[in-house]
Parts: sequence; C-alpha cells; structure tokens
Amino acid sequence: MTSFNLVLNGRFLLQNITGVQRVEREILVALDQLALKGIIKAPEVLLPEKGDIVAMPELQAIKLTRKGKLTGHLWEQLELPKYCKNKTLWCLGNTSPILSLLSSSTRVITMIHDLSYKYFPSAYSWKFKAVYSSLIPIEIAKSDAIVTVSDAEKRAMSQHYPKLANSSRFHMAQNGGIPDDAAHKAQKEQLPSLIDRKYGIYVGSLSKRKNAEGVLKAAIEFLKTYPDMNFVVIGASSGVFDSFDIEIPNEIKPRLEMRGQINDPQKIYDAFSHARFLLFPSFYEASPLPPIEAMTFGCPVIVSNIPSLTERCADAALYCDPHDFASINNSIDTLMNSNELWDKLSTAGRKKAAEYSWCRQTETLLKLSKFDS
Repeated sequence: MTSFNLVLNGRFLLQNITGVQRVEREILVALDQLALKGIIKAPEVLLPEKGDIVAMPELQAIKLTRKGKLTGHLWEQLELPKYCKNKTLWCLGNTSPILSLLSSSTRVITMIHDLSYKYFPSAYSWKFKAVYSSLIPIEIAKSDAIVTVSDAEKRAMSQHYPKLANSSRFHMAQNGGIPDDAAHKAQKEQLPSLIDRKYGIYVGSLSKRKNAEGVLKAAIEFLKTYPDMNFVVIGASSGVFDSFDIEIPNEIKPRLEMRGQINDPQKIYDAFSHARFLLFPSFYEASPLPPIEAMTFGCPVIVSNIPSLTERCADAALYCDPHDFASINNSIDTLMNSNELWDKLSTAGRKKAAEYSWCRQTETLLKLSKFDS
C-alpha cells in the first residue's frame, strides 16, 4: 500500500451536480475503490458542518468528515486550511484556499477545468468573475501542480497565462465517461439495434454557450423531416428556450420531449441506449461527458468541430460547424440516411468510449502528487 496524507476538499458534495461536481464525485469514487483494494490509504474528505449532502455517493472505504462553522467559499478559504497542515490538499473544483497556497506546510493540487468566465464573460455575474479573476492567478502561481482536463484546454489556458506554457507544474488528465464499473458492464451488453431507436437526443445544460438555440432549431427541423421520430432533451431547465424567438409548430410539439433535469444516471443510460443519435453542437467545451456516455451505449454522436471534441471523439463522431445551422442539419441527414454509417459510428464510438476511465484520471493525479509507488 502507498501511504500518504491526502485531504480532498469535499465542498462539492453540498453543491448541485453539474459537470465540475460530476468530475469531483467520480474521482472520489475512484479513490474509494483504490483504497478498498488496498492500493492507497483512504484519504480524508472534509466538508462544512452545515448543509445537506446532495445525492450521497456510495463509499465503502472513505468516510466523510464535517468540520467548521462557516459555509461555501468562506469555509473553503478560512477554515479548510486549518485541517490541511503537513498534508496534500486536492481541490478539484477550480478554487483553492489562498492560505493553503501560501503555506509552506501544505501541498496543493488544483484542478482548473476551464477559464470559461474569460471566454464567455457575459454568461457570468460580476461577482463570480471578480472572485475567479482574483483566485485563479494566485492558484496558477502558487499551486504545487495545476491540472486541467484536455490538451485543448491546456493550450487555451496557456494563451491567457503564458507562464503556464512551459511550466513543469501544468498537466492534463482527461475526464472519464460513465462510472468505470457501469462502463465495463455496458461494454458487454447487447444493445438495442438501429430499428429500435426512435429519437434523437440532447443531454446537457441548456445555455447559450452550449448552443441551446441551435439544438432547438435542429430538433424542430429534424421532427419536420422525420415524422416517425421524436426528439428528447435532458437538461437542467427548458426555460432558456423561452428567450429564443422560435415558434414550435403544433404538429411536432408532442414529439419534442422536454424531460428536464434527471439525477438518476440509469435513466440517462437507458435514454442513450434507445437514442438514434446524440446531438451536441456546443460552442465551447473543456472535456465534455455526454458524447463519451452516449458512445458507451452505441449511440452515434454529432458534435461540434471544436478542439476539445475532436480531441475527445477523434474519428468516432460526425462533426458539424456549430455556427452554421445548415451544417448541423446536414450532419443529421447524413446519419439518418446511411445505416452503414450509423453502424460504423456506433461500433467506433463504443471502442472509443472504452479508452476513458475515471480510475486512470485519478491515478494520474496521484502520480502528480508524487504518491505513486
């Protein structure tokens, strides 16, 4: 067993689950599995005393410890550092406590998923931008290691912070897909065939950065063109569509299924298993989860031709220009009109998805922490 004093900033367990929190949770579960197998000593997971845990993860070796009187950023900045002296602190949700960063007795590994507040400033409040604009430069300067989630994002961050470009402290560790155990199980299953897949699907937050308007326009055109098909949208809220001046024809409304936020992963897996394709024409991603999740279940993906997606999906996806509505529609038509292409992408996607692993990402973080045996 490799023995070390590792503390995980567990504040994410009190937060709603979006992409960042999902990554943190999967790494926590991977750590738990490594500890259960005796490969590592179970780390401490610290979180505030106050607040309800959102969707308690299934842990067998790791126990959660709740300490302190504060909550949120104040707990992270003022109380968490007191419990991390002479230890290594993992902060996997973009922010780290300044006191720990400045301390000579605490080693800090910070995962910065992206700098989207810089890329899309209009999507964030001034308070959010002020906090991140203050914290991120200190984290970059003082963290013992900085990790991001794709080579594409590593390059993008280096453009904003040139000193990172050649820094030995700056690393990349790709996200996984669905949980490793579920992925291994899915790879062995016989999935529904093409003839049994009766809808297109979109899974993700419904925001302008994700090109929600493009998704809606493409879904409407798809439903008009293919009257025997449905289109399913799974996302945090459908209210964002109300801000778009787009009329949904009455004849297709029953076939446009707005399922809202779904926290039960099995329901999402089932949705992918029966989907004809995933439409994911996002304007920006760092290391997105839905395309790899869809591929795991033999669901071909239509994605943006942006660097992070070409890196993550390689030749196992059909690409479109997210800024060109005709390009999105043409990609859908190409896939819908070729069973041979569908079979090819379904097979290639399952093979590609098998390359990604949360355990592998976690082991990379352990090596960066100099805890590998």
